[in-house]
Amino acid sequence: MKINLFIMRHGHSPLHASDDYNRILSELGSQQAKESGDFIEKNKEYGTCHIVTSAAKRTLMTSHCVAQQLSSQPVITPLTELYGCVVGDWCQQINKYAAENLILVGHNPTISQLCEYLSQQLTPAFSPATVVQLQLDLAQDGLTIPAQLIEIFVPQQQ
Repeated sequence: MKINLFIMRHGHSPLHASDDYNRILSELGSQQAKESGDFIEKNKEYGTCHIVTSAAKRTLMTSHCVAQQLSSQPVITPLTELYGCVVGDWCQQINKYAAENLILVGHNPTISQLCEYLSQQLTPAFSPATVVQLQLDLAQDGLTIPAQLIEIFVPQQQ
């Protein structure tokens, strides 16, 4: 199966929250997520669309902003185990939730490490709401690496 994979960092979130897990998006972060959603809408393939996200508030808010920009409403699956996880955890979720269009929304540095692992290429630092589009083959025995890096989208940062 070919997966049109979008790996995304959450939008801008102020650092002055007492609880990191419950940090929310700033107004800029919401706008960035919508811009990234527009990019995904323009580049997604025909077929199903699924968003798998960390359950932290800022990633969940980012996922909902992205979903609002898509012509077909995706299923959004928030997972608490993706907050503070490692690359291997994300790879398991790709296998589990494979779809024609799969959007992963997470945190740095793990989300950028995932991109580098799958593409086997160094990628620029993920600023807020950055999206990397990959073409990934999923075989019966797992992910076929390297994935093809298609495009990197960075929304407005100010």
